[in-house]
Amino acid sequence: MRTFLATTGFASPASGGVNEGAFVSVPIAGLVWFSTNVEAQPAKELYELQERCSKRAAETFQREYSHVSNSKHGRLFSYESHYSARLDKCFFLEISVAYEKGQSTGHKLMRLFDLDDNKEYGQYFMNDLYQVGPFPCDVQGKICRSESEWRQLLEPFMED
Repeated sequence: MRTFLATTGFASPASGGVNEGAFVSVPIAGLVWFSTNVEAQPAKELYELQERCSKRAAETFQREYSHVSNSKHGRLFSYESHYSARLDKCFFLEISVAYEKGQSTGHKLMRLFDLDDNKEYGQYFMNDLYQVGPFPCDVQGKICRSESEWRQLLEPFMED
């Protein structure tokens, strides 16, 4: 990409030549054009990567969880996805809540995956029935003691 700097000069008939004070440099216009053009491409690229990640997560969810049926035990599945530009990875957060119909107890399982490498980055499990846990609760070896702590450990992967 080339950047052009424009200068203009005006000849003054009274001085018989070019008026030096009238030279106006316009490098700022060139820089504005250059920076706008450079920023537009990565923004478009980032948007496309985010959309691709979102689409892959939806396809994964449909393929892996659409066949799950409720029996006497209720089961709910959902997910979150995020493309991390900093890490250049597409993350998929699986969320599973199971409960016995008619009871207020159950368990919650959440697992974070990199969809590109099919690598698990962390998991959280809470069982309301036994009032213990969470067990396990970790993200890349960092241990947590609650869902809010686990969500904090997810931030570098799910927010940027």
